Amino acid sequence: MLDRRSFIKSVAAAGLAVSGIASTAFAGEAPAGMGDMPGMPAEGMPGGGMPGGFGGFGAAAEPGAMDTVPFDYEPGVGEYPLGVPAGTPAGLDWMNIPEPITDIADEKTADVVVIGAGIAGLTAARAALEAGASVIVLEASTSWQARGLDLGVFNAQNQIEVGFETSEEDMNGICLEMQRYSGNRANQAIMRNWIHRCGEDFDWWFKELLEPKGYTVSVARWPLEVPYDPIDGEWFPQFIAANEIAGGGAGGGFGGVSSAVGEIGNWDMENGAEFVFETRARQLVRGEDNKHGRVTAVIAENPDGSYTKYTAQKGIVLATGDYGKNDAMMRAWCPSQADLAARSMLPWATSQGDGHLMGMWVGGMMQSLPHPYMAHASAGDFGTFPSLYVDINGRRFTNEDIPGQTFADTIDEVPCKVWWQLADAQYPNQLKWSQPGHGAVMSFSGDIDTWNAAIETGDQATIEAMMAEQGITYKHAWTIEELAQAISVDPAVLQATVDRYNELCEAGYDADFGKQPKRLFPLSTPPYFYSTNTWNFLVMTGGLKSSVNAEVLDRFGNPIPGLYVCGNAQGGRFAYNYPTIIPGVSHSMCLTYGRIAGTNAATNDPSITEYVSLFKEGRAAKAEADAAEAEQIAETQAAVMYKDGTYEASGKGIGGKVPLTVVIEGGKIVSVEVGDNGETQGIGSKAIEQMPAKIVEANGIEGVDGVSGASVTSKAIFTAMSDILEQAAL
Repeated sequence: MLDRRSFIKSVAAAGLAVSGIASTAFAGEAPAGMGDMPGMPAEGMPGGGMPGGFGGFGAAAEPGAMDTVPFDYEPGVGEYPLGVPAGTPAGLDWMNIPEPITDIADEKTADVVVIGAGIAGLTAARAALEAGASVIVLEASTSWQARGLDLGVFNAQNQIEVGFETSEEDMNGICLEMQRYSGNRANQAIMRNWIHRCGEDFDWWFKELLEPKGYTVSVARWPLEVPYDPIDGEWFPQFIAANEIAGGGAGGGFGGVSSAVGEIGNWDMENGAEFVFETRARQLVRGEDNKHGRVTAVIAENPDGSYTKYTAQKGIVLATGDYGKNDAMMRAWCPSQADLAARSMLPWATSQGDGHLMGMWVGGMMQSLPHPYMAHASAGDFGTFPSLYVDINGRRFTNEDIPGQTFADTIDEVPCKVWWQLADAQYPNQLKWSQPGHGAVMSFSGDIDTWNAAIETGDQATIEAMMAEQGITYKHAWTIEELAQAISVDPAVLQATVDRYNELCEAGYDADFGKQPKRLFPLSTPPYFYSTNTWNFLVMTGGLKSSVNAEVLDRFGNPIPGLYVCGNAQGGRFAYNYPTIIPGVSHSMCLTYGRIAGTNAATNDPSITEYVSLFKEGRAAKAEADAAEAEQIAETQAAVMYKDGTYEASGKGIGGKVPLTVVIEGGKIVSVEVGDNGETQGIGSKAIEQMPAKIVEANGIEGVDGVSGASVTSKAIFTAMSDILEQAAL
C-alpha cells in the first residue's frame, strides 16, 4: 500500500503522462432529436473522444470516436431503434419499437417464410424450394407484384451469343464506376458479388422458366451504329447491359418484366409454396426479448384484423419492397423526394417500409444517409438526346450529356424547375451519337433519306406535310424568335444562347460546360423543335445493411441469425443516387440477392442463435476495468489529505511562466487560480479556463486530462500542481 507521499508522486507522474496532456475526451452529445429518447442519458452520450493534438486531431483517437451511442446501449419498447437519422424528431409513434403482439389467433410453420411477393421475394421462394425447404409467402396486396422493362446483367448466355461479353477487367471498371456514382457509400462487396453472378442468375430464370414458354430476350440498344467507349472521356458512362424480355404474353406494368416475373410465382405455386395474400407482416420474433438470439417467426395481420404467427424453422426473408408510400419515413430518410413521392402514382400502396422497420426493431441497421432513390426523367420528347437545354430564362445551364436520373437532380436546382429541350431538323442524323443509356432514343423511326431530302428543299409546306404523314407531333417553330415566343423567354436572350452554343459547336470544343465534341449539335437548320417533360418518383432503393449472403446485419456488422433481406428492403446495393448508368440494375440485384437469400435461408444452420462481437466484448471489459480503476482512484483520492494553507508554484508555458495559487482547507483543495501569464488566447487560455475546476473536483491531478490543442499550457499547469502537491503532502 502506498503512503500519502508516494501516492502524490504517482499522481504527479500520471498528470504529466503524454496521454493526459495530448488529448481530451470531449463530452459527446446525443444525435439531434435523440436526446430525450426513453432510456437515453439525459446529459448526452459518453463521447469516445475526438483525436488529440493541435486543433483536436491527432493520434489519440479512441475506437468509436464518431459514434456517440454507447456500445452497450440496447433500445427497448417505446424507443427508437439504432440507426435513426440524426435530426429525426423524438416521439414519432411509427418508428418506436412496439410492444410485442401477443393476441395470436392462429399459427403456421414452414422451413422458410418469405415476406413480399415481388421479383425478389418470388425468386427467394423459388431458391428455397429448390434447396428442399417448405415455403410460405406473405403478401400484403391481392397478388404478386411486378413492373418494369429490363434487367441489367452481364455475361448472360443471350448476350454472349450476340457478341456482347464482359471481361473481368471490364467488370472491375464497372464496379469502380458504380462506386464513384454512389459517392463511395455503397457496399462494394455486394456490388462485386452481384456483377460476377448476375448473368448466371438471369439464365437460371430465363432459360429454365421463360424460354420454354416462348419468351424472347434482346440486348437493348445493341448493336450500336457508332463506336462507344463507356470509359474514355465520358462524364457519366453508360454500360450496355439491359436485357429486355418480350413474348409469352409479356406486358402490363411498364414492360415485359411483369408477366415474366409472374412465371416465377406460377412455378412457386406449382412446386408447393403456400401464398397468403392480403396479409401484412407486422413484427418479427427474435429470441425471448426481441434483441438477442435467432429470428424465428413473423406475426402478420389478417384482413379481419386478427394475427397469425408464422414460424420459420430455418429462416425468414424480408422482401417487402421500399418505403416510398410511407411519408413519415420519406421525410426521415429522403426528405428531398418526399413531396414528389407523395404525389406520384407509381409506388405501390404497400410500399410502407414494413421490412425496414421490422428489421430495425430487432437490431438490424439501416444504411446511412443519404438514401438512394429512383426518380427517372428525360429532358423532353427526344429522351436523353443531348441537344441544347435551356432554363426558364432561355439560358443554357448544364452539360446536356447526362443520364435521366442525374438530369432530374440537375432540374431540382434550376428556376421553377422548368426547362426546355431544343433540337433542330438535323436531329434524326444525330440520335445515334447519344449515350446508350436509360431513356436514350438511339434511332429515327421514319425514312431518314426522305426526311433529309425534305429538309434540304426548305419547303415548309412539304416538311409540315411530311411530319403529319409520319406522325411526327413534336412542337416546332421556324425561327428562333418564334421559338422564344413559344417557350415564353426573351428572344434576345435565347438568340444569344443559341449563337454562343453554335459557336462552341463550330469550334468543336465546349468551353462552357465540357460536352463531348461528338455531341455538340448546333441549332441551325429549321424547324426548331422544343419540348419539356416531368419526372416521377418510383421507389426508394435504400435499406437494411446486409452481407453478401443477404444476411441482415446488426450494429457490429454481425448477421442476425435467421434473418435475410433482398430487393428494395436491402441496403448497400446503391447509395446517394440510383445508378441509371446500368439500366435495370435494381431488378437484376433483386434477382441475384433474392436467389441468395432464399438459398441461405433454407440451408443455414438453425442451431446458431447469436454471433459474438469481440469488439463489443472487449470494449465492455475495458469499460468495466476503467470503472473499477476510477472507483479505486476516487476512494484513494477521498482519503488523501493535505496540509492546510496557501501554496504557489509555476510551470513553463508557451509564453513564459504560468503561476498557480492553490488554497487547501480541511485537508482538501478548495481553489486553484492561475495568475498573470502570456499564454495564447483561444488556445492556451482554454486550459487555464477548464483545468482548475477539474483539479478541485478531483482533489488532485489524477484522472484530469489536459486540454486538446493546449498541450504546452496543460503541461505547465500539471508541473505547477505537482510541485504544490509535494509541498502540501503530509
